[in-house]
Amino acid sequence: MKRVLAMPSVQIALCLAVFAWGCWKFGPVGAAMTSPLLGAAICRPLMAWIANIRHAAREQVWLPVHGQHYVFKGVTIKVVEDDDKYRWVRLADVRKAVGETAGERALAVTYPGRFEAKGDGGHAWLRADALIEHLGKVNEPTALRMRTWVERDIENAARRLRERPY
Repeated sequence: MKRVLAMPSVQIALCLAVFAWGCWKFGPVGAAMTSPLLGAAICRPLMAWIANIRHAAREQVWLPVHGQHYVFKGVTIKVVEDDDKYRWVRLADVRKAVGETAGERALAVTYPGRFEAKGDGGHAWLRADALIEHLGKVNEPTALRMRTWVERDIENAARRLRERPY
């Protein structure tokens, strides 16, 4: 019963029912007397109801891309996680943010097992730890900033997931 009464829509309905009863029982005088009370009583449930709608809309939009959507300097970076809890970063997105650093063939030779062509379009993907290592070798400010960003936002979270005992 407490759970039902905590719902904003039920609270709003109860406030309106009490207001309607006051108008019916006491007429226009009752409506004039209870309308400020209605405004005060309905304010908090109405704000909670609007917040619930906003939360549901945000959930609808962001839940399908949870854990895959990252943004570096206004560029969307696609990230996927494999079964071993390693995160893979799409190389095309890294190149949009940083520019060309090395060819795919060179990356495949330098980082065996950490470079793959995945997906429908055969996009090149580099594991986050290999990307950190690679960007550390590039002597450009944007690449070094991205290296710090990948390490802080992508790889540290994945490392904590891998270290969990369960």
